[in-house]
Formats: sequence, structure tokens, C-alpha cells
Amino acid sequence: MRRLGVLLAIVVALVVAGPSAPDAQPTAGAQDKPRHGGVLNWYVYGDPGRLDIHLESPLSVQQSISGIYSSLLHRDPDDPNKITGDLAEGWTVSPDDKVYTFRLRKGVRWHDGQPFTSADVKATLDRVLNPATKSPRCGSMLKPIVASVEAIDPHTVQIALKFAAAPFLEYTASAWCRIAAKHVLEKFGDLSKPEAQIGTGPFKFKRYERGSVIEWEKNKSYFIPGLPYLDGVKQYVLVGFPTQLAAAKAGRIHMWDTGPLMRKTEADELKRARGDQVDVYQVTQNTIFVAFMHTQKPPFNNPDLRRAVHLALDRQELVAKALEGAGVPCAVLDPKLAGDFALPIEEVQKMPGCRQPKDQDIAEAKRLVEKHYPNGVDIEASVRSIGNYVDRAQLVVSQLRKIGIRGTIKTYESAAGFAVFGKGDFVFLPTQDRAMVTVDPGDLFSLLYTTDAGSNWGKWSDAKVDELTERGLKETSREKRKQIYHEMQRHLLSGSPSAIPVAWVEGFHFVDKRLRGYKWSPTIYDNNTMMKVWLAP
Repeated sequence: MRRLGVLLAIVVALVVAGPSAPDAQPTAGAQDKPRHGGVLNWYVYGDPGRLDIHLESPLSVQQSISGIYSSLLHRDPDDPNKITGDLAEGWTVSPDDKVYTFRLRKGVRWHDGQPFTSADVKATLDRVLNPATKSPRCGSMLKPIVASVEAIDPHTVQIALKFAAAPFLEYTASAWCRIAAKHVLEKFGDLSKPEAQIGTGPFKFKRYERGSVIEWEKNKSYFIPGLPYLDGVKQYVLVGFPTQLAAAKAGRIHMWDTGPLMRKTEADELKRARGDQVDVYQVTQNTIFVAFMHTQKPPFNNPDLRRAVHLALDRQELVAKALEGAGVPCAVLDPKLAGDFALPIEEVQKMPGCRQPKDQDIAEAKRLVEKHYPNGVDIEASVRSIGNYVDRAQLVVSQLRKIGIRGTIKTYESAAGFAVFGKGDFVFLPTQDRAMVTVDPGDLFSLLYTTDAGSNWGKWSDAKVDELTERGLKETSREKRKQIYHEMQRHLLSGSPSAIPVAWVEGFHFVDKRLRGYKWSPTIYDNNTMMKVWLAP
């Protein structure tokens, strides 16, 4: 069972380590010795809103405080395809694979000088496991599998599972399962405010000016001697591709590894502007482009209307125009990322909604709409104003007009949109990327499709999906687990779910050649603490 996570990591490594991937540093810096000093200039695509890592799900939140906190486990900064200890020095597993005992580092202190102990780990995990907390990332992963958390002594924590769960270590190493201080949670009640950002990570939270910048400063008492190399990190709040690209071309930022990634047009423009000062790569982002419909609001409380949208969307056109061809249309799981856990793309492309040409699917979709709305129906299409989301939304809305669904687009600032969508205050979301938290193939279903999924914004509930997801978590046979997920994918593509898979997103990112020690990770959330990144002269 424990080999499963390794096998999945190998799948990702084979993808990411291809000729176009940034797995290795530029040869010019390969022999350089890391140097201390300097400030990394980065960017975040929008204001993060609440800074609480346990209560939020946008990348902007996680990225804003990624270097402030530590986790029990994390992806190895030297090889992000591997999981290694962070606050945990090591761990043991019971013979039945249901009890994990973690040995914690000694001498670690919080940024305010208080000692780190097992009580902090227990307080954090009890918080995300509490049903009242509604933790959309860490909590949604751990709640189904964790039975209890016990602090055995100040430097030992024991986690008992409900069953032997294949992805447990992947989940524990998630960038969303950061460990918070018990005394900080007791003082502030949550982690929403800048002054509550007290961690054990390589950097301390310095300031947040809304709409402008988020700044970290070096933690001189970090528990790994000699790290971090940088004096600090500045994340400029840059909204929209034109602003982000202008900053990259002007050399104002050292890298673009955050979402949304560049399209080929932007990547080519950057290369023309910066030449050999930057390295530009095409990467697979482990992120799916989804269209959401609210199942408790008309017209999408009617499964016929949800099915009509599924049939009408031309995924191939959306990838070609909105993603400039850098994406995998139709797939529920991306074969490039999930390997044979994904349905063969040849099978997916023959199914209704994905097959080409679209004539037959459009005719059936029109019939389903006219059955309930002979004169068509008007809807509001909500979208966050980031990246090229508005352009994507316009394409989706134009496709749905062909079947009698007429959409009017309403835009939201990024954080405001997430707040609205999380509350379910929408009818239709024509475009929303959802990044996977780990490389485990079951993540997609726990994030989007189960009744209690962290991003089940459309309030969809399907007993078969819940049952298959639970079976997939419990199954220790790789082959049987694969068959469970194949059945799940066929069920979703032949039904009327609230979250329609449009495409797995690919794109381009760049690294300034002065920036060293950076490694691309299997997920966009990982390996962005900057603990081993440094700047050459």
C-alpha cells in the first residue's frame, strides 16, 4: 500500500522531468555555491482575503503565507517528488497500517519565541477535523480517514486512522495542513489576521498592504541552521495577465510559478523581451478547469439542464482558444498525471459531451432544454476577474446560446468571488480552476464530487460517488483501486454532476537565471516556502 504514493510520484516525475520541464536548474548555476542575502520578488494573482490556511482554499491564501509555517511532513525541497519530514524527524507505522507515530523535532520555537510541542500539532489537527470548522482542503482530506490524534509526550504525536488509507502520508504532507500554534489559535480564535501569522517556518510575516504587497523577512532562528538564504520575499499583488506580463518583462519579478500560468503567447513575448536572462518552461499544473452549476437553484436543480450543459460544451474549442492548445480536454483524470488511473483518453473522446463533431450532442442538449424551457432560459454566469477567466466565460456562454441557455456575465474580484462561491450564492460558474492538493488520483473526487467535498459548491450529492470514493480510499490493491476510479469516471461522464470537467490545464512559467535552488513541484501548492532558494549576483 505504501508503494502506491511512490508509484504515483514516479508518474508525475516522468511527466515533469521531460525535455520541457524545469526539474533541473540552469547549467550556468549548477556549480554555484548558495549565497545569503537578497530579496526574492514574486507575485500573487490577487488579494488573499482571509489568511487562514485551514479555512480557505484559494492559491492566493496558501501562497501568501507558505514560507511562514511548517508541516509535519512536506515535499523535499531538493526533490519535490519525495515526501520527507519537516517538523517530524521521523515516524513509524503499526503492522496494520492504521496507527502512525511521529517523532517531533526538539528545540523548535514559534516566531514569537514560544516552544513548539506536540500540543500544537494536536490543536491544529483537532481544529481541521472538527466538522464545525469546515476546512475545505486539509479537513476534507483528513476527516474521512483520521479517527483520533493524541499527544503522547511533548515530542511525540500519534494519529490513528479509521482504516489503512493509501494516501495518508500524501495528505499529511499537504501544503494546506500547516501546523499552527495552540496559543495563537486560543488568542485570536482563527488565523485570519496578519498579526496571527506566527509560524515556525523559514520566514516571518512582515506586512500585508492590500492591493500592493505581501512581505516576509528572514527567520534568523529557523530550526535548520544556515537556512533560509534569502533576507526576505516580496509578493506583489498583480491582477490580470497584462499587469503580470509587464512585471515579468520589466524584470520586476524573479519567477512566474503561480496561477494562472502563462499561455504560449505570453511566454513567447517574455522570451523576446528578456532573452537569455530567463528560462521558460511548459508544465503540467495538476489543475482542472471546471464549470459549476448549483443543483439547488433553477434551472440547474433539474438534471436535464445539467446534462444539456455537459453535452453542449465544446472542450476542444475551449482548450484551443482559451488555453492556446495547452491542456487536456474532457478528461476527468489526466493520463499525464494519473497514469492508468485515468480512463484512456481514446475512450473519453468517444463519449457524449466529448466526441467530435458536436452536432449530435448539440441536438440532444437543445431537446433537453426545450423540454423544460420551450423559449430558452436566462441565467447569470459568475466569474472571478483573474487571468483570462472572463475570456473563458465568454466562450462558454457563447457555446450555451446554441442550445437556448442565455448567460449574462457577472464579475467578482478574486477573494470576493471565492467568498460568494463558497456560500453557494451563484447559479452558474462558467470557469473555475481547481488545483489538486496531492498527486493521489482520489483527490479529485474528495475535492469536487462527494457530498462533503471541500469544493462541492453546487451542493451535489450522489450516493454512488460517495460510495466509490470511500472504497477507493480503503482499497490497498492498486489494480482494484484503478478499477474503482475507472467506474467513477464513467459514471460522472455519463451523468449530470454539478461540476463539469472541461480540461486539465497546462501552461508556461519562467525562472530568472539569477534565481537558484528552485524546483518545480507536482502540485502548484508545494515547495513554495523558498527555504532553499537563493539569488546569484
